[in-house]
Formats: sequence, structure tokens, C-alpha cells
Amino acid sequence: MSIQNPSNKETFDVGTLPQWLLQMPMAIAVFSESPFRLEWANDLAVGVLINNKESIGRLLQEATPAGMENTKEIFDNIMLSGIPFQSNEKEITQLVKGISKTGWYNITYQPIRVDNNSITGILATAYDITELVIARKKTEEREFSYYNMVHSSSLMIANFKGVDMIIEIANDAILESWGKGKDIIGLSIFDAMPETVKQGYDHLFMRVFQTGEPYFAYESPITLVRDGKPQLMHYTFVYTAQRNSEGDIIGVSVFANEVSAQVVAKNILIESEERFRSLADNMPLHLFIIEPNEAATINFWNKNWLNYTGQSFAEAIGNTWPGVIHPDDEQPIMDIYVTAFKNRQPYFLPAVRVKRYDGEYRWHAVQANPRYLPNGTYMGYIGVGFDIHEQKLAQDLLKLSEEHFRLMADLMPSKISNADANGNVNYFNKHWLTFSGYTFEELKDYGYQKMMHPDEVAEFQRHFQKAAVSGTDLVMEMRFRNKAGEYIWHLNIASPIRDTNGKLKMWVGVTTEMQHQKHQREELEQAVAERTLALSAANEELKKMNKELEAFTYVSSHDLQEPLRKIQTFAGRILDKEHQNLTESGKNYFHLMRNAAERMQTLIHDLLAFSHLSMADRKFETLDLNIVIEEVKKEFKESIAEKQATIEVEGLCEVKIIPFQFRQLMHNLIGNALKFAKPNVPPHIIIMSRKVKYRKKNVARLPLRKEYCHISIADNGIGFEKEFEEKIFEVFQKLHAKDEYAGTGIGLAIVKKIIENHHGIITATSELHIGTTFDVYLPT
Repeated sequence: MSIQNPSNKETFDVGTLPQWLLQMPMAIAVFSESPFRLEWANDLAVGVLINNKESIGRLLQEATPAGMENTKEIFDNIMLSGIPFQSNEKEITQLVKGISKTGWYNITYQPIRVDNNSITGILATAYDITELVIARKKTEEREFSYYNMVHSSSLMIANFKGVDMIIEIANDAILESWGKGKDIIGLSIFDAMPETVKQGYDHLFMRVFQTGEPYFAYESPITLVRDGKPQLMHYTFVYTAQRNSEGDIIGVSVFANEVSAQVVAKNILIESEERFRSLADNMPLHLFIIEPNEAATINFWNKNWLNYTGQSFAEAIGNTWPGVIHPDDEQPIMDIYVTAFKNRQPYFLPAVRVKRYDGEYRWHAVQANPRYLPNGTYMGYIGVGFDIHEQKLAQDLLKLSEEHFRLMADLMPSKISNADANGNVNYFNKHWLTFSGYTFEELKDYGYQKMMHPDEVAEFQRHFQKAAVSGTDLVMEMRFRNKAGEYIWHLNIASPIRDTNGKLKMWVGVTTEMQHQKHQREELEQAVAERTLALSAANEELKKMNKELEAFTYVSSHDLQEPLRKIQTFAGRILDKEHQNLTESGKNYFHLMRNAAERMQTLIHDLLAFSHLSMADRKFETLDLNIVIEEVKKEFKESIAEKQATIEVEGLCEVKIIPFQFRQLMHNLIGNALKFAKPNVPPHIIIMSRKVKYRKKNVARLPLRKEYCHISIADNGIGFEKEFEEKIFEVFQKLHAKDEYAGTGIGLAIVKKIIENHHGIITATSELHIGTTFDVYLPT
């Protein structure tokens, strides 16, 4: 196959490409005609037009990178039509040494023709325009900042274009002052505000447009039509010529402040230079004008400079550097100025020391641009200076801080590294270098990968890409090779650092050896596995014991209760049928035997109820506590009537409970209050509830950080001593003899077990002969 040289029409084979093509600073690739196959490519084409140099000889789909799937369709169209194809500013992301890098290219595909004009292949070229695109984006950002500055400024700003003075820009401040809306943008100022023409402002605009000279006015009167009525306004303003990049005037800019309220009628016109001096003197910057000579003779300083340096105007005019500028800065300033003067270029002095009126040297920045008359005559420089002392000190402090960081990083036992936003490592601390045995120069082009275990390179790259996209930390356990050639386990953490705008600025890496911890963790995992096996065996044993407990419960509920029922039955029959044949002592023994059997049966019932609390299904439901209380009151209807008891219920809330267990709880607590009433005193029971929040130091020692339902059950019964407030919840704990008050001592143990099943707490407070209060806390 041959390629035709576009400049001299000569043809050549791919294998004998001319030097001009080989030396072109752009990516080039040559493809044969369909089926398209990569015949040749230069080094710059790798990663842009082709995958790699090994792709030469492969078909188009195999040779080109991902994201170029439509290339075949483009090539087919070129082969049919002979029309080249161009794609401008195509964004391409390459993987260079494991690091993602983004660039922009202008890509062209054009047919390769032979002498008979037939198409024999495709010539692909890609020109790197990354710097141009980045520069343009920065320009767009600056233009956007300018737009925001203009439209948010309290200064009135407007731009008029062309001879017709078309309103191109008018910020909110000037529109409000004019009494107009944004609908006038795009109209001629003379059509939108015809009253300006009658007052001669059209001549002022055209004068600035034709001469390029700015026009200043201080407290100038003008009558504007606002809300349909003429109104006298006063403005301080400046009209300046707008120029394009070639220096041609293309319009007029207006900068104004409305000063109507401060104006006392003035009819004296002020000369242009005086107005300029007034404006310059009110600037919060040092403003100066340099004559067009190499000596940098200054013919104007504003008052801000005079006030700052303490000079008079006469002292400031001329070559003012000696005595005001720090001696060490004089020659560097002149070196920069003379070079800029010869080339007619702007110049910038980032840091210059200026002596203030009190003798202190303070850092300043200076910016100056060349001045030209409308006819192109060079008139020297106009510039500004401003105090940056605090910023300069902060910058120096930051630099010192960075040096301090590197010193501290070298002293830290961890391995510290820094990388730019793309992951290119630009710093390894001393500990890294000692560990690896490499110098920084040997490591900087490879980053971690020169020391990384080969099995973990791909995984690290995936983690890094994910962290870069999500903005999160990269955390990975991985192995690094030390200078002895051993791979040591490390915990590698790379954290993204962003600027105030959220843009990724750099990465900070902290890598800590964890070889010992790794071994300990493996040993712990082995121990956990062994412990899990042991717990599994214990669980099986527990299941076996539970089955035995269930068998015991069955025996208790059936086999043990049956003999008791027979004892009660036979004792009753003897007392009924053989009553006349028994002595008084015999009758008493049979009564005692029947009572003992009844107590034994009650005890078995209570024990069964207590054991069932642990084994029963715990199904929670949200219920109104008033319903539960009413059901329990019905169960004690006869006892309440007999003792003339009063039960008050106030503000009970809804709560998630196990219904049958909570009913048992209220049954036991209300039953206790009725049972342990004072003789000849009607029981008075008060039940109320309220919501309480968790506190670290509260009386109930609430365990969960959430809201609780606090239920209190208070009575006026016999009470008990304070020393029994905890003991009463223990199994078989009785405070009174069986002949005084019946019971098994299990009722309150059942109550506590129910509360524990509800993840709550119960406490008791009592005073002997006064009464008892039970406080229940249930999580809501």
C-alpha cells in the first residue's frame, strides 16, 4: 500500500515513510482499506488512536481504544464519499503507568489516495490541544466570574455596542436607576431612552466611540423618564471605549453611581484630567503612570500612594524607587521593567517591599499594562499596587509549614507519601526510602507499584479509581517489598485533599506495617472458629437440657398435681362423711393436710407460670393499657367489692407488649395491692403513666437510649422496710408468715421476669404502714 504526500503528490510505501511525517508533533496512524487494519502508527498515537504498538497488523476494532466504537462507520463513509472527517476537542482518558490522565485532541480521518485517485486506506491524525482547552476553560471561568461581578455589583455598569449603541449589558443596579426592565437589552440606548438624545448624551457616546477617549462626569444632571414621569437625576460616571483584541473600538462602557441625594446643583464642567485625578485618588489602590522610557520615570501617583508613603506629590514624581523600595528589590524590579518595556508587554511584580510612612517595609504586588493612544502611539505604562503583606507572610508561613510537615513526616514511624490530583507521587518520607532501599528519584516515576506485590496491583488501581470518583478514602491491606526482598503486610490509606471549592487538590498517603497484627488476626480467627465449634456443641447440650426441662414441666403439670388432687378430694370426703367419728385433733389434722395440699398446688401453678415465661413465644402487640387494666379489674370484681377498694387510672398510653404476659403482670401487682391492704382500711390503688426520655443518670438506670413508658402502681397498704426493695423480686421471697398472708413468694419474681421479657425495668419503693409504689419502665 502507498500513501500520497499532500504537499508534493509523491507516493510512498508504509515501510518507507518520509522523515517529515515521522517527525510531525502529532499522533499518526495508517489503516488499510476495508477490512480496516492498522498498518503503521507513531509513538504519539498510543493511547489516543491505537491501544499499543502491538496493535499494528490488527483489525480496526482490536487496534483502537474503547470509546471509538463508531470509527468503522466513519471509515466506511470516507471510503464511499472520499470526504475527510474531523472531530474537534475529543476528550480522551489514557492510563499512563497505572494513573488515569485526561486530554483533548483534534482528530482527523482522511482518505489515502494513489495516482489514479482511488482510496486505498485511511490516514488518522490527532493533535494534542489539551493546553488550549484548559486555557479556554480557565478563560470561560474568568468570564463567568466577570459576569457575576458585573451583575452583582452595586456599581452601575452598562455596555453599548457599535455605532447604534445597542445595549449589550446592563446590570440590575443601572436598570433599577433608569426605571427600566431587562426587555430593553438588545435595543439602542437612544430608542430605549430617547430623552438622552434630547440632552446631548448621544454626542457624548459617539465622541467616546470615535476618539477612544474616556468621558468622566461628576454629579452630572440628567432628566430621565421613570414610571412615565420625567425625573431629574444626578450621576457620577465614566464612559470608556471598548476595544477588541486588535485594539479596535467596538463600543462604549458606562460605570456610574447615582448621587442624586447628595448633589447640590453644579454647572461647572471639569476638565478630563481633573476628573481622572479625582477618580484615581479615590481608588483604594496605589495608581501610577510611567512615561515611555527605560528609566521608568513616573509622572503621576494618586493620593493613596502619597498617604501610604508620606511623600508629597513633588517628592513622588520622577524615579521614586530609591528610598521607598527596599534596596534589595530595586534591581530585580528594573530588570523586569526593562525587559517588559522593550517588548511593550505587561509586567507583574508578585512581591516587592515598600517603605510605609512609619518606616516599616511591607510587601506589595504591582501590575502594570502598556498604554496606547487611539492612533497606536505607545505612551508608557499605567499600573496599580496593593498591600499584600499579610498574604505574603501567610504564604511564607505555609511554605514553612510544608517544610515542617516534611520534617515531621520523616520523623514519624509510619510511611508518609503525597501525590498530585492524578495520583503522581511527589513525596516519600524517609521511612519509605529506608524501608524500600530506593531513592526518591528511583521511586517517583513508579509510585507504589515498584514495591507493590504483583497480585495486588490491579486491585489497588481499581480502588484508586473508585476513590478518585467518589472522593472517599482508599483503604486497603496490601504487601510491599522491603530492601531485603521480603513482602510485608501494610495498611495503606490514601486520603483525598480538596480546596475550598471542593476540587481535588492532592492525595496524602499513610502506610503502616501490620505484619504482626495480620498474624495475630489469623490466630484470632482460628481461635474464634474453634470457639464457635465449642459453642455449637454447648448449644446442642442446651437444647437437650431444654427438652429435659419440658419433660419435667409435663410431669409437674400432670403427674405431681394428680396425687395432690386426690389428697384434697379424700381429705374433703373424710371431713364431710366421717366428721362425727373424728376427734377434734383428727379434724384439725385433716384441715391442715388439705390446706397444705392446696398451697402445694398453688406453688406448682406459680412455678409452671414462671418457667413458661422463659419458653413462651414473645409476640409483641401495640395495645391500650386501659383495656388491659379493665380486664384485670373484672377478674378481681368480688375482692374489690368485698374490701371496698378504689382503683384510679390516669393517662395510660399505648405501648408494645406481650398481651397475655402483661395481663399476668397487672394481675399480680393489683392482686398484691388488694392482698396486702391494711385491716379495716379500704385499699386505694393509683395507676398512671407518662413518657420519659433516656438520661445517663436517672433513677431507673434505663439501659437503652430511647423513649420509655413509665407506669406507676401505688397503694396505701401495709408496705415494707426499705431493705427488702430488691429482695421482694427474688423467687420464694416472702415477707410475712403463711398464716398472715397467703402466697408462694413467686408472684413478684414472675412480674420481674415479664418486665425483662419486655426489655424494661421494674423498681419498688415502700414505707412500712404507709404503702408501696411499683415503677415500671417499658421501651416504646
